[in-house]
Amino acid sequence: MGIDDSILKRINFEELINELKERGAKRVGVQLPDGLKFKSHEIIKRVEDDGFQVILSGSGSYGACDIDTSLLNEVDILIHFGHTAILKIGRVIYTPYFIDFEIKIEDIKIEEKRIALIATAQYAWKLNEVKRILEDDGYDVELNRGKRVKFPGQVLGCNYSVLRNSSADAVLFIGDGLFHPVGASIYSKKKVYRYSPLSREFGEVTVEDFLRKRMNLLAKAMYSEKKGAIIVSSKPGQKRFKLAERLQREGRDAGKEVDLLMVDEITPSKLLNFPYGYYVNTACPRISYDDAELFSSPILTPQEFEIMTGKRDWNNYSMDEIF
Repeated sequence: MGIDDSILKRINFEELINELKERGAKRVGVQLPDGLKFKSHEIIKRVEDDGFQVILSGSGSYGACDIDTSLLNEVDILIHFGHTAILKIGRVIYTPYFIDFEIKIEDIKIEEKRIALIATAQYAWKLNEVKRILEDDGYDVELNRGKRVKFPGQVLGCNYSVLRNSSADAVLFIGDGLFHPVGASIYSKKKVYRYSPLSREFGEVTVEDFLRKRMNLLAKAMYSEKKGAIIVSSKPGQKRFKLAERLQREGRDAGKEVDLLMVDEITPSKLLNFPYGYYVNTACPRISYDDAELFSSPILTPQEFEIMTGKRDWNNYSMDEIF
């Protein structure tokens, strides 16, 4: 299968190669998210064909905040594929890929007429066009720009600032999966609908099951007789040391024995031999939300730990954000 297949055709290799040449790069690092790793050879060959030595990162890449700093130290330029920039690192080139799609307006049935439009980066590049289609169908569409994002309407798993001070009556998420629309619902306290242009699935998002699972994990941590650990990430876009230190102070003030633990990548195997009954994750929130069932001990968010220490009420539950 060629480099111009449906997954890679929206990566601007010509622009990328020109920038590498302008910067005088010779040795180039390539970091890929899981969704592009199976195309690693084709991507490497495309860059190598223009005279560059390429080293592929074997580390995970869970977002624009997740830069392989070890590889960056070994190359002239690191190409970070799949995400739009949120960090300003001079020797990192962010090369996003976008999904081309069409909106079938007959699929979208929203009672509210004032709606806010959101999407992840792979879809957000086309939200201005989606806005026009919805407005032609009679909707009043809000398309705002949040903090540290490239496109209007763009959300991250840790950043829903586009919905701050929204005057819309409901939110429409364009894209795949439930994580982002659930996060948008908890953040905005508004009704959220989701629409996948690829599968043409449409529906209202509910958060009750998500909150029930989080409550169960929190209860398990609260009644654990073991000590806890507050995890600090060494990744440049996820390192929140001051937050971790504050949570440790608050925990100890509340009678909790909590240690600080620095980890490069938070996986079950990395935490396996520690004696802790629960962890507080100050790194990427999706580790707590998406991967919770993989860990033998509860992985709480900072906000959930605040509930545990009495600093926050459960009725004031909120998603963790880094921005």
